[in-house]
Amino acid sequence: MFRKSLVVGLAVALAGCGGGSGDGESAPVDVALSGVIDIEAGTRVDVDTADSLSLNPSPSDYVPTLPAEFILAGYVSREEGSYPTVGGFPGTDYFIDALDRFALNLAPDQRVSLQAFATRAGRSNVTLRLLDPESGELIASASTSDTSSQVSVSLADDTTPWPEDTYRIEVLADSTPMLYILSSSASGLSAQSVHEWPNHQFAEGEAIVALEQQQGFSGAASAQMSALGMTKAQGLGRGLWRVRMAETLSQGHGNRASQTLAWIESLRKEGAVKSAVPNYLVRSQETPVSEPLYADPALGQQWHYELLNAPIAWQLAPGGGLGVDVAVLDTGLFGQPGNWHLDLNANVGITEDFVSGEYDNDGDPEPDDNPSDPGNSVGGSVYHGTHVAGTVAAAVNNRGGGGIAYQSTLVPVRVLGEGGTGSSLDLLNAINWVNGDGTGHPMADIVNLSLGGLPFLRHLQDAINAGTERGVIYVAAAGNAASSTPSYPAAFDNVFAVSAVDGAGVLSTYSNFGSWVDLAAPGGDASRDGNADGRGDLVSSTSAAVIDGTLTATYAGLQGTSMAAPHVSGVLALMKNENALLDYTAVNAMLQAGKLTVSSCGTACRNDELGWGLMDAAKSVLAASEAPVTDLLTASPAIVTLSNEGVPAVTVSLEVYGDSPTTVTIDSVELESPAAWLEVGAVEPSDSGISFTIDLSLIPEALEEGVSERTALQINYTGDESRTLEIPVIGQQLADQALRNAGRHFVLLVDPVPEGDIFTTVSQATVDVVEGQYQFSFRPDDGIEPRYLSEVPPGTYFLVAGSDLDNDGLICHAGEACAEYPVSGLREEITITAGEAIQGIRMTTSYSRPTISAQSPDVLPRPGFEGYRLLSAPPDNQTTKSIR
Repeated sequence: MFRKSLVVGLAVALAGCGGGSGDGESAPVDVALSGVIDIEAGTRVDVDTADSLSLNPSPSDYVPTLPAEFILAGYVSREEGSYPTVGGFPGTDYFIDALDRFALNLAPDQRVSLQAFATRAGRSNVTLRLLDPESGELIASASTSDTSSQVSVSLADDTTPWPEDTYRIEVLADSTPMLYILSSSASGLSAQSVHEWPNHQFAEGEAIVALEQQQGFSGAASAQMSALGMTKAQGLGRGLWRVRMAETLSQGHGNRASQTLAWIESLRKEGAVKSAVPNYLVRSQETPVSEPLYADPALGQQWHYELLNAPIAWQLAPGGGLGVDVAVLDTGLFGQPGNWHLDLNANVGITEDFVSGEYDNDGDPEPDDNPSDPGNSVGGSVYHGTHVAGTVAAAVNNRGGGGIAYQSTLVPVRVLGEGGTGSSLDLLNAINWVNGDGTGHPMADIVNLSLGGLPFLRHLQDAINAGTERGVIYVAAAGNAASSTPSYPAAFDNVFAVSAVDGAGVLSTYSNFGSWVDLAAPGGDASRDGNADGRGDLVSSTSAAVIDGTLTATYAGLQGTSMAAPHVSGVLALMKNENALLDYTAVNAMLQAGKLTVSSCGTACRNDELGWGLMDAAKSVLAASEAPVTDLLTASPAIVTLSNEGVPAVTVSLEVYGDSPTTVTIDSVELESPAAWLEVGAVEPSDSGISFTIDLSLIPEALEEGVSERTALQINYTGDESRTLEIPVIGQQLADQALRNAGRHFVLLVDPVPEGDIFTTVSQATVDVVEGQYQFSFRPDDGIEPRYLSEVPPGTYFLVAGSDLDNDGLICHAGEACAEYPVSGLREEITITAGEAIQGIRMTTSYSRPTISAQSPDVLPRPGFEGYRLLSAPPDNQTTKSIR
């Protein structure tokens, strides 16, 4: 569906372009291709990169002031010289710029993070410093090393109580040129982003194949498969086999990963092989940010349960999901059978462990029925599955927090091992186990998949289809790459794909989005304080940590679409408790009818960020229930966020729940605290007395730029008794979009058919930022010498763009901005036709990279991607090319 939509979009663009004279004859066009490149919000660039120093070799003394939240790319070097020649690619120059300075208004709990990237000149250390701008006193300092490319500093790193004020940030070079990305976070935690191209991880020397006629590995077929370099490893049923690559094929040039991909490509060309894909590895979908949970569950969990409208849902569904089985396919649970985390133990049902081979770290490499999570042997232990399970079904027992469906039954299934990684084969086996053998009831009613990183795999889609036919409902995390590229398993058919929002109900900075997303739920965002409680928006749930030297069950805050998905799974369990006959088809129909969510665009409509909207637990339970309800007044949206660049005004709808709702009276409307920035209109009742509206508008000039303020609207009303409905309201005056800058950009048209690992760059345009975006244009090749770099002959190309901050003649490598048409990581061909102009092309550039580089395994990973090579004056009239 995603690919088709892109093709249709391009066809529309082509149909609306081109020129013609009044007599019907085609007139010459002076544009072959043109468009605009937008810049990701908050993006900034160092003023003296190697690219800018190549034009003016004197480093700048200017100290720019950065906004409260930003992502900035820069360059530092204590040396000057030339990059080494690689593969006939001539070395370009780099320049001295030993120190970069920035000014930033810092809060006591705000953290500034840096990630460093090596250049073609090698790797060296980079130091990040925080100083008092008046005295020059060093407050905090951190340096990268051979083992860590990410560091951060904050006022809290010093024992002195530093107040909120403007401070100086410095980035210092150690020796050779390095690129870096600097970012701020509104919480006291390091911001984590993906700035390197993905390289889908897969089991080396293995493939999953489907054979024509499902002939198996016996007799002549076995000999034929052996001739193709395959040996049988495991039969998976329905014509699928896990096979290994013959050792003789791993000899010679190249590493084992590239040899594996080349082998799979060769298998696909054989008539006996219907399909062949790598045995991709799957990972958990949380982002690595955590903090201790406040002991008071109301303080720790209030925002994401209130945003979900869970308190009203619990009144409507007092059963709490009783009798509904929810399978959590994840890293397992902290503890041992019968002695799990105290908030989970009472609700744990049947269990299973499918992690096998090199990813299993529980001491028993074979699958069994004990899904105990041993933690990670290297690095920190997140206890991801425990956290996800707690959001679904933590018991209400006065020990800590409760889950959405606090009386449902957990079916923990371990599919992720060391480092939260597992294979697609183990996931397939687990899904088939949950589906059952076709007799009796499946092992679970709902399956939560807070994992991802896979391309489309037909055998997994088939397994999900089989489970859906048996009544199983699948929910999956959309992924954390801030990308619209489909992420699987979320993007599979018959799966509810869940994006993540922060405490204000706004799409989280890391969350994936796209036409394949179905709905949204609270996933948190450590870089924001959307609910204005003074902390980053993290989702708190069950976990484990070392306390006083002992590994102990505890609670933690995490962010990620992994955290959003179990909110949806929990609400579905509440719905199944009310109506056991609900299946995917019925729930999907309710979703698209607007019965389960709060939509940002009307009663029943969708967008690519939140799908059909933010899940409303109360609406969802009511849609599933046939029982009458009381006169509970609810608000849509439940939390209001107003901003000068986003939504400056909103009409809040107040409605009484119920099939036969009781009339209520609005007694008063008050603000929890004074807010000069908020204009509150009068309550407008309907004739029926069961619905009302109230207008809220932002007064931006009353706010300080880049700072959020919060109040709450308190609606006092009377039905059968007096009640109060509280609606959090957040106001923001954001920085002007015109300030966005990702550095000088080179726009390239490259031949989509590589020569080996090299793409040929055919045409190039150079553009600078204007009012926060880039405008580019290519002219038709007129066949007359000299041929300009921006002239392009008719043909089919990839359209890419990016910065060259280190001046190495390559764009789009780690640490530099990149845009690919139509979506970064998912290149689509674009055709230039003589006499026709393609106009209105739109792309977005950013320093972030998607975690999925293709929607299909037919396009294999990009191991060793170095960037696209820029055109220059070619020596001896030879073709200048770009590296794949």
